[in-house]
Amino acid sequence: MKIRHIKPVAAAAAAIVAACAFSACALKENDPPPKPEPTYLSALRVDGSRIYNAENREVFLRGVNAGGVCVIEQWMNGFKQSYTEESGVKCIDHKTTTRVFEQRFGREKTKKLWAEYRKNIWNERDFRNCAEMGMNVIRLPFTYMTVDFDATFDYADAGKNYDFSVLDEFVAGAAEHGMYTILDLHGAYGSQNGQDHSGEVLPAGEVGFYSDEQAIELTVKLWGAVAEHFKDNPNIAGYDILNEPAEKIADGKTDITSERHFRVFDRIYDEIREKDDDGIVIFESCWEGANLPRPSEYGWENCIYSFHHYTNCTGGDRFDEHKNSWDKKLKGIDARNFGVPLYMGEFSCYTNEDQWDYTVSLLNSRGWHWTSWTYKINNTFGNSAWGIVRIDITDKDKVNAHEDSYETILDKFAGLYTEEDVTKFVFTKSGRTLFDKFKKYCGAEE
Repeated sequence: MKIRHIKPVAAAAAAIVAACAFSACALKENDPPPKPEPTYLSALRVDGSRIYNAENREVFLRGVNAGGVCVIEQWMNGFKQSYTEESGVKCIDHKTTTRVFEQRFGREKTKKLWAEYRKNIWNERDFRNCAEMGMNVIRLPFTYMTVDFDATFDYADAGKNYDFSVLDEFVAGAAEHGMYTILDLHGAYGSQNGQDHSGEVLPAGEVGFYSDEQAIELTVKLWGAVAEHFKDNPNIAGYDILNEPAEKIADGKTDITSERHFRVFDRIYDEIREKDDDGIVIFESCWEGANLPRPSEYGWENCIYSFHHYTNCTGGDRFDEHKNSWDKKLKGIDARNFGVPLYMGEFSCYTNEDQWDYTVSLLNSRGWHWTSWTYKINNTFGNSAWGIVRIDITDKDKVNAHEDSYETILDKFAGLYTEEDVTKFVFTKSGRTLFDKFKKYCGAEE
């Protein structure tokens, strides 16, 4: 495999420092102080099946997903499903919620609502929590709507006014706390899987993304713009090009990735390489090792292969079932001998401490990289252990996009804020919190 060079950021950093120094000298008495110099981490590269930084030290990416920050899942992010005949829109996902907000409050106020939501669902305290747990990476799920807001309402406006400020702010915040960001496209134009976590729920059998040339072209173009924007930013650990790219073919049943999916992957990869020769590209399988090709078949270099696994063995007497499922999963992937770094992008063991200990020890011992799902949820779904942090709200505290006033929605968003104490972290049977457990899993001091 060709080892690609790392683009230097020293010159860019020096220019920023010089600009800040010049601005400081030119400040007038009442001018605001200059922005602090941005933090740059050591750029990452792939060499065979390992990841190294610019100092040639091997890096193991261990962290968490920032699920729900840029694309909501109603069950875990404090939203209700709702509908009125007047609106004609049923709120069931990020896209329909945004459209109802826009109907009621206008486009600019809708942008402000989402900005307030993000400010509360993830703040500086959340970055600190992750850093204190010893994490060195956060996977940030986002949708095309995060950076191409106008396309939420009309694809005729798609790709004309990208705004990367939300991603920029998150990446910078993570880096300030010593953590890389994986940019994960959770929702492509038209939805690559029809699930709520893509931002757009589609009926079973109606996911047409992989034969929809407009949706594919817009998604390819988006990744080209993302790569162009972040190509010199070493704080990006990788471009996770399509989350769970499996079509919903029936209720409770999804397709598997195959050649027609790989062709779309390849188009996105080529577009990224046109803009960024050095960025690490992450390819996801749905769901097993057999559902990804060997990288050499398409000429993919400087890449990572990603997998997700949920056993849903939540009962305390199901450890053997959980263990066997994980052993089988990793054995099947190992048998493919891909020759690239392997990354478990999503998984959870809920409140079962034995399952957590086994699973993370297994991943660490095999040299896998991983990010659990997820960091923060509300507690109204029942199984609150999907997250490390639980925000205690009641059903009446959930946002009803059709009925709540603008001010009420803002108040409810404020209730999602992470307070300074950590008493809301989910407890394991030993009495320790997952917060404490993650310090061990990530290699931080206890």
